[in-house]
Amino acid sequence: MQRMNLIGIGAIALLSTVPFTGVMPGLASSQSSEPVFAQSSQQQAPIQLKLVAERQSVVAIASGQVEWKPLPTNASLRPGENIRYVVTASNISDRQIKNLVVTQPIPKSSIYVLGSATLPTIQGAKLDYSIDGGKTYSDNPTIRVKLDSGEIVNRPAPDSMYTNVRWKFGDSFPAKTITYATYQVRIR
Repeated sequence: MQRMNLIGIGAIALLSTVPFTGVMPGLASSQSSEPVFAQSSQQQAPIQLKLVAERQSVVAIASGQVEWKPLPTNASLRPGENIRYVVTASNISDRQIKNLVVTQPIPKSSIYVLGSATLPTIQGAKLDYSIDGGKTYSDNPTIRVKLDSGEIVNRPAPDSMYTNVRWKFGDSFPAKTITYATYQVRIR
């Protein structure tokens, strides 16, 4: 049986027009550059994970260019506002890490922006999603829908049903490597 290294970054509870202070996941605050270390149960090698929240620049939106700026600790968030999370994963050891998996819950006060998640630049990396709180994952989640005719069909799950994003780093996360993955949410 193959072992997987599972690392959950944590949930974030964002409420509209509420200060951002203290609502970043336990992994890292938006202002902190202090990394957190995680090790597999086999004590293979340390992995350094960092999560940073960014907000879309209003000026950049008006000009047609999208610009992301770090979300200040004292930020207030408004319904409809997009937030991008940048997950930085670093293998700071001299050895490769096998079967690394990183998961990130979608905050309940937000909706996942479909198609916004990016893959890390690691060969064999894969991305999938959950719509049931992390119990099951699929690269294209679907739901069963009953049509007016009575026929039951599978349809793409709506963005409001997404609960988790998961990155699988392939068979091997090379030594001394830093990679990034991102995803966006829209505040409810």
